[in-house]
Amino acid sequence: MADICSPAFGTFFNNTLVPLMIYASTATAALIGLSYMAGTALSNPKVTLWSKTEAVQLVVSAISVFFILSAINVFCSINMVDVGAVFEMGGSTGNVYDAAESYLMGAAGLAHHAMIVVRYHLEAYTILSMVNMFECDFSTGTFGWGCLFGYSGTNMQPLGGYGAPMAALNTFFNSSIMAYFSALNFLFILLFVYKGFVFLFLPLGIFLRAMPYLRGFGSLLIAVAMSFLIIYPLMLAVLGMMSGVLLSYPPELSLASYDEQTFPDKEDTTGTEAAYEGADALHDDYFSGNENVAGAIELAAAAFIAAVFMPTVALLATIASINYLARLYGEEIDLSRITQLV
Repeated sequence: MADICSPAFGTFFNNTLVPLMIYASTATAALIGLSYMAGTALSNPKVTLWSKTEAVQLVVSAISVFFILSAINVFCSINMVDVGAVFEMGGSTGNVYDAAESYLMGAAGLAHHAMIVVRYHLEAYTILSMVNMFECDFSTGTFGWGCLFGYSGTNMQPLGGYGAPMAALNTFFNSSIMAYFSALNFLFILLFVYKGFVFLFLPLGIFLRAMPYLRGFGSLLIAVAMSFLIIYPLMLAVLGMMSGVLLSYPPELSLASYDEQTFPDKEDTTGTEAAYEGADALHDDYFSGNENVAGAIELAAAAFIAAVFMPTVALLATIASINYLARLYGEEIDLSRITQLV
């Protein structure tokens, strides 16, 4: 993948995006110049004032593009490992954009890990809770023999009490699935920035800001480009410095402890006491000491925080910055519409 800091992307930027921005600026300047000459010739102060205003806005747009490019160069040259060392925090790697990608990939991996651990317990409890025994008490005479025909007797589930942790595990398994796909969604947004398509907003924004009735939309495009190229990866890179805490889990919950196991065979038992003893032995043989419901739930909760809550905070900060950046261009932006655009 040619990321935003690679030489291949630099070639694409210099040969494609820079000419587009030059063409947009030239067309805008020509439109402003013609409007100024027309306003002067017709003695129309409104057109003349509009031309002067748009000339200032064109300079503001050029300064914005220069600021974005300078920020990108700084982000590509920063080593987040050194930044983390300054704050005595580890976990980051590479530049700002690499650190942001690394964090989201780590969050997706943690959510997938939580899915495996929770599913392991959920599968075991589902099987164990269904172990049952239909007991006939032949000492009761005729009624005891009647259980052979299905109208009397006792149906026992020695491990039926596992229904309670199964309900909790189902909830956290669903949250782990949501966390996994949320992390992938945030990663796709970052890849949208990495691929550089967001740069196409810059020439369009420069040109549309000088068009009547389109200044708000042009300001929105420049603000979106600035926020997603600067604020979004920076927030994720800061989270990457905390990945040693956010993406960690106890060694006893490593995947090596939760490989697929064959359900053990047990001989049939008769009698209530023997049935319960056989169920307990079945439980011990299946888990082999790997039972850790509290740890599985804790891991799923940590995955939700790392893959859903924290990246959502970064995205909300990015969306909020769009609103404030648009105000710098003299426009009020509706956040609900920006959310739909994102």
